[in-house]
Amino acid sequence: MRLKARVVWTFILVLLMINAVVIAYVLTKSQMSQASSNGKSGEEIASIGKEKVTRQEWLKKMEDRYGKATLEQMINQKVVDQLAKENKLEVSSKEINRELLMLKAVSNNFYEDGHTSEKDWTEQIRYQILLEQLLTRDAVVSEKEAKSFYEKNKDLYQYDDSYRIRHIVVKTKGEAENVLKDLKGGSSFEAVAAERSIDRYTSPYGGDLGFVTEEQESIPALYIQEAQKLQPDQWTKEPIETKNGYAIIQLKEKLDGRSFSYEEVKNQIKRQIAMEDLGEKANVKTLWKEAKVTWFYDGEQD
Repeated sequence: MRLKARVVWTFILVLLMINAVVIAYVLTKSQMSQASSNGKSGEEIASIGKEKVTRQEWLKKMEDRYGKATLEQMINQKVVDQLAKENKLEVSSKEINRELLMLKAVSNNFYEDGHTSEKDWTEQIRYQILLEQLLTRDAVVSEKEAKSFYEKNKDLYQYDDSYRIRHIVVKTKGEAENVLKDLKGGSSFEAVAAERSIDRYTSPYGGDLGFVTEEQESIPALYIQEAQKLQPDQWTKEPIETKNGYAIIQLKEKLDGRSFSYEEVKNQIKRQIAMEDLGEKANVKTLWKEAKVTWFYDGEQD
């Protein structure tokens, strides 16, 4: 069976995780330069008994651990941008928005936090599409093959109504009512979820469950029923009883169910088929020679 769309979304998720590391490392390098210029490289930033950790030791460890991967990702992004420009390749906002909708619909892990925003998602989708266009620019996928894939995998291109829900779960009804008081008093839903929710999997993300549907057995049916009554950013006015206690839910966003026609997704399908045919060559590093890349780690064994 041909490459599934979910594989692409997984790849995008990995890219976003790498980007988070890139951001952390770049910020660290900025601190390193600033510390060096200010004569603070030997500054003590932590102590353990009589042992101390200096700023220079900490920054050196960051560079050793993340430096190569960070530089590689920065190069990859510039390679794709440069070669896309040279080859006059573009991605329309319509295509990005469509793939963002599909990503949201198939992933119940669509998180936004201090490091990842919807803008980051759209930038990574653009990068991924341009990369695929570059890698498959010489590939020929017939209309017949692409249409056959679409007919066999229509479920990848249609989805039901889905709701992006946050929740705060507590043990008792009294605690839930106190949560409602905090929310009515102006506390943010994310902050209260992080502080009070007993769901340890979602509390670090402000209680975010991602996009969920009626078909998901892991989501209480009452969550969906209540979400259908809410407007974005509204929360339930009464606690919802669950098997783990009581919950307050908030609707962040609703996606109306829809189906994408073959014409809307045929270019995406052709790229996916061509990418799978490339196998191990479906890698941005195969473009480095064309982009005349040299870097600090030349000569090292991968």
